[in-house]
Amino acid sequence: MQSTICALATGMGGAVAVVRTSGPAVLRILNTLTRRQNWEPRKQIFCTIYDGESVLDKALVTYFPNPHSFTGEDVAEFAVHASPYIKGRLLELLCAAGAVPAKRGEFSQRAFLNGKMDLIEAQGLCDLIASGNKASHRLAIAGLDGALSARIAAMRNKLTELLAQIEVRLDDVDEEMTPLSDEFIRTEINSVLVYIKSLADTFSVGRLIKDGLRAAIVGAPNGGKSSLLNALVGFDRAIVADACGTTRDTVEETLEINGQKIILTDTAGIRGHALDPAEQEGMRRSARAMQSADVILFVLDASRALTDEERALWNDIRRTGKRTLIVLNKTDLPYQPCQLEQAEPYAVLPVSCKTGSGIDALKKAIVRDTDEAHTADGLMISNLRHYESLLRAQTELESALLRLSANAGGEIYAEHLRGAILHLKDLIGEVTPDDVLGVIFSKFCMGK
Repeated sequence: MQSTICALATGMGGAVAVVRTSGPAVLRILNTLTRRQNWEPRKQIFCTIYDGESVLDKALVTYFPNPHSFTGEDVAEFAVHASPYIKGRLLELLCAAGAVPAKRGEFSQRAFLNGKMDLIEAQGLCDLIASGNKASHRLAIAGLDGALSARIAAMRNKLTELLAQIEVRLDDVDEEMTPLSDEFIRTEINSVLVYIKSLADTFSVGRLIKDGLRAAIVGAPNGGKSSLLNALVGFDRAIVADACGTTRDTVEETLEINGQKIILTDTAGIRGHALDPAEQEGMRRSARAMQSADVILFVLDASRALTDEERALWNDIRRTGKRTLIVLNKTDLPYQPCQLEQAEPYAVLPVSCKTGSGIDALKKAIVRDTDEAHTADGLMISNLRHYESLLRAQTELESALLRLSANAGGEIYAEHLRGAILHLKDLIGEVTPDDVLGVIFSKFCMGK
């Protein structure tokens, strides 16, 4: 029998806190602490919580009998005043009455184990709690509302039906059934494979939406990098001065563009020879920021001719293979077009940090890719485990097609279909080992 667990379900601050308990002993504990017997399911009741013969608090208490609760077990929620003493003492009383402190994510894990949600929905819930902007919230809701789970289940069911048709013919030793044509099998497999590929391809952008897109502002000293950071975030975050080399360290700031989290890093100016050890270290950190960025903003002072240092830096940037936006700054002064070699495939955006001209266009360009990547039915993934399961299923289906083309026999490509089905089941959580589940749910917050 499962133990009865308890935990604080709300964070710090606020006037009201919620303490949640779930498990077989909930009703007994509830009756003991409130000295009540009759509970109307899913209705908040104002009652007294007793600490021995003393009153701990007057609270709103809700009882959810199984299976009509979040976890599928008996659940009680205590909405108490958010005094640290009241919250702590209530948890002590619950444990004294037979409950044990919940582990991280244990409520959600029980909901999963009791069939109240699948693993994609559970991880969507975790992402929803962690979402800090509109885009990540929208992505989490898509996982939580079951749309992604339904699409994965539909692909699994299609492959399962195909496998059943193949296997029943393998057992038909008298050849009484009409054989399946290779073209039919190939078409069925390809219909699933194409969608799996399209869904897996959304991961790179889904990850950026979930974790934030990292944009490194790089360039030669005194090109206007710190001014650009200030213009993008809307306030003076970085020190700006006429002297070269004002920025010696990376400066990081987060902003939101069209609901998307952007992590901007203003880097020290990169030149051929550093003047002192501090500048050398600043340049090393600039190089690391450029390597870890998802997009590079290469800032040039458009009011003057290019320097040899800027040309060398441009070659270094192109070698990274990263998406790069060329930002021509200081266009409020007389300026000339981009003078970089092989700049044609890259977006060139004239801006003036002084007047604000071009800043909105630059913001749109930064988030351009995150607005476009999703499947035909609007779904996207952001979880590494989902991505890896899809890639494994994709590999199995591609192997099945190769065996089919090589006339390897139904037993061979049927085995690859089983492998693909297994990976899709693992994605939903139907065959995920307990130790893996423990790792997944340990990343959830306490009380959820």
